[in-house]
Amino acid sequence: MKILLIDDEELDVFIAQRLLSLEYDITGITSHEQALHWAKENHFDVVLIDYYLNKGKLGNQLLRDLIAIKGPVFKAFLLTNYIDSKEHDKLKQDGFQGIIDKPLTLEKFKTCMTLE
Repeated sequence: MKILLIDDEELDVFIAQRLLSLEYDITGITSHEQALHWAKENHFDVVLIDYYLNKGKLGNQLLRDLIAIKGPVFKAFLLTNYIDSKEHDKLKQDGFQGIIDKPLTLEKFKTCMTLE
């Protein structure tokens, strides 16, 4: 399984890559623009997107852009510290299969994948 992780915090990307690379092929990217460039040239099965990205961008905006490039051929999960139930429902409508509370762990990721 190929995972694309986008988070504007370099430390969060580093840690998530170290954890998930124990069992998965993962690429970590720290900006919206880099993610779109990478996605045009590469395949991924799952995308993990931080809710708040740099330059005022939100994760659901990036998801829309990725779907425009690739189509809905991948699973998408949002990474966040807090989302209320109203926002949670909206994010599901935007195309996220689930929400993973930060900090990301291998166990949390596996749990989300088994719920699908």
